[in-house]
Amino acid sequence: MSGGFASGALASLLAARWPRLAIRLGHLGVLVGAIAGGATAIDVLADPSAPALRIELPRLMPLAQLALRVDSLSAFFLLVISLVAAAAAIYGPAYLEAHGAMGRGRAGAHVLALGVFVGSMSLLCCAGDALSFLVLWEAMTLASYALVVSETHRDENVHAGLLYIVMAHIGTALIAFVFVTLAELGNGTDFDVLRTAGHGLPDGVRSGLFFAAFAGFGVKAGVVPLHVWLPHAHPAAPSHVSALMSGVMLKVAVYGMLRFAFDLLAPGGSPLPASWGWTVLALGTLSAVIGVLYALQQHDLKRLLAFHSVENVGIILMGSGLAMLLVHRGDSANRLATLALAAALLHTLNHASFKGLLFLGAGAVVCRTHVRNLEDLGGLARRMPWTSGLFLLGAVAISALPPLNGFVSEWMTFQALLGGGSQVGGGGGLFSVFAASMLALTGGLAAACFVKAFGATFLGRPRSVHAEAAIEVPRSMICGMLGLALACVALGVVPGYAMALLDGPTSSLVGGPGASAVVTARGPLVLSSVGGAGFGAAIFMPAIAILCVALGIAAWIMRAWPRRPARRSAPTWTCGFTPTSRFDYSATAFAKPLRLIFALLYRPRRQVERENPDSPYIIKRMRYHGDVVDLAETAVYHRFQNAITSVAGAIRARSTGRIHGYIGYVLITLLIVLLLFGKA
Repeated sequence: MSGGFASGALASLLAARWPRLAIRLGHLGVLVGAIAGGATAIDVLADPSAPALRIELPRLMPLAQLALRVDSLSAFFLLVISLVAAAAAIYGPAYLEAHGAMGRGRAGAHVLALGVFVGSMSLLCCAGDALSFLVLWEAMTLASYALVVSETHRDENVHAGLLYIVMAHIGTALIAFVFVTLAELGNGTDFDVLRTAGHGLPDGVRSGLFFAAFAGFGVKAGVVPLHVWLPHAHPAAPSHVSALMSGVMLKVAVYGMLRFAFDLLAPGGSPLPASWGWTVLALGTLSAVIGVLYALQQHDLKRLLAFHSVENVGIILMGSGLAMLLVHRGDSANRLATLALAAALLHTLNHASFKGLLFLGAGAVVCRTHVRNLEDLGGLARRMPWTSGLFLLGAVAISALPPLNGFVSEWMTFQALLGGGSQVGGGGGLFSVFAASMLALTGGLAAACFVKAFGATFLGRPRSVHAEAAIEVPRSMICGMLGLALACVALGVVPGYAMALLDGPTSSLVGGPGASAVVTARGPLVLSSVGGAGFGAAIFMPAIAILCVALGIAAWIMRAWPRRPARRSAPTWTCGFTPTSRFDYSATAFAKPLRLIFALLYRPRRQVERENPDSPYIIKRMRYHGDVVDLAETAVYHRFQNAITSVAGAIRARSTGRIHGYIGYVLITLLIVLLLFGKA
């Protein structure tokens, strides 16, 4: 787990003379650490009844005992981190070489930041006390910031890094406030002490601390409306780092939410406050719908994928919020809570797999074309067959289409929401069913979005010289993508075997039987919703996979079957013009119908420039530019930014540089404090 720290430090020292060796050594250390972390996680998850592993660290500070503790929840998230980190470590060296990042200064900084980033995320999920958690959280934030701004010659990267670091530290302040409050109440920083203090709090205080923690973690997770940094930061980072940030770092924030809700602040075996579950479910539903709607209108490939991270975090929160609503409310409700939490955890693993694959695929496209705009791509399927096939597999998975893994976890979430509606009843039950309908809408819109993304990127004819000159990426990059693709297939075709890994987390957080006893009660190859809860549904994923393969073979045979000579073909009539790639259907045109339907949300802006040299009736050239507005960014954050700028301008105007004026300001402030807080 800590291999990333050691390899990053050693490689950064070697980078001064051997940058290529440093890059490879740093990524090799990340790979070894990921394998070790994954093996540890599987060992813990294989025996849910075993006690948690605990390691006492040397007492470096007199006020706290630092410790690492690996229980089933920590082990599951450690497995998620290890999966994507291993793929990124295989993929990274060739990608950086293609981007010219082998320079001495850049190589050392990159491998050091990457090692700290992966190592801090891994150890963070194993932190056993508040101080370790906060130190590792800050290390993760600073390392990821360094990776985001690694290409400092681009102004947009610097702006993205500034926005990210400011919002990340606002979230960190909220999390630190909660930890400090619990540490003061419990007179210690160890999680066992914080747990005892949290379980004894009044409901109002506990809820206040939970919402503060949820907001702090929600900033890092990209929950709407706290998501505005994410579409800027993820595209700015190198593509294998984007895969880690989107596929893994957001999940570390989800880990923190679950740790607080079900463990540190849980009221000791009693039902959680209903406000927790409804808030998480509502914001998860909002994030899922808003994320996919904004993704549909993006033409930057990596920015499109970043908005889909907002969508999928929303789906994870939908399952988590429903589990919070139903836990400890009777046997039938508890089984539904187990199903909902299992769906959320499985989607966490699934999203790490297919989103990591998609970001690596997008990185392969950028590596060979140096273009991210969908309108300047096209025709890459023939030039990059491995990349196009693997990207298509990831697109099918994220669109929740069978037989891949995205379908499985979204199907489980859908079943849990429908069952939750029957359990809750009344207005709450109606909202649960509404959330299920929004989940179905999200899946349909995601499929439409990736039809656009894949078609505009890989099909048709090249729309730029960069796309026309593209070739396939090196084998190491293909191997990194292939590993995640195999995970998408395995988790989709035989997901029942993954349920055994969820027994420990679900039974420890919800209580009662684990996920495998609820979801795979009819055997590991049959997924079922909760059998004794008044409803039931089952699905046999291997049969769906066999059917899809059979249909694919039949389509190939029919295509290859000899037919009578085709009719003579002729070029398409284009009013006398020669057909070019500009006649192909563009990504903008594909998304326009939905932009018109949701115009109230998008607030579309467009600019049309016409050149009329001789007559207003003859147009020589026309330029069109259009975009959509992120309402959260413009209506909230821009106004907040303008207010801060105004206050800062007022302070600067009154900064005379004279010591007498500053002494006067201090005296006025002291007088106000005494009037407000002084005692008679």
